[in-house]
Amino acid sequence: MEKFVILIWLCTATTLTPLNCKQIKTERVKFPDQYSCTIYGYTHSLKVIRDLGKDKINQHHLFTKFLCIPEQYIKKEEINA
Repeated sequence: MEKFVILIWLCTATTLTPLNCKQIKTERVKFPDQYSCTIYGYTHSLKVIRDLGKDKINQHHLFTKFLCIPEQYIKKEEINA
């Protein structure tokens, strides 16, 4: 059965600057399916946003994005970033 890994980025974007994203560390879990990975992505993103706080999110125009991908399609370096 195919396993999935997640990559999550913290991004900032304004009308004056281009999209700028940096991969953030996450638990290195292999998810059994796309659904489980996606639920984790939204849950973890919410935690990141709450931990950063309203002021920092608003000041720097921060948001998260994530990608759940079958582990066979990802390079080992990306998983360990």
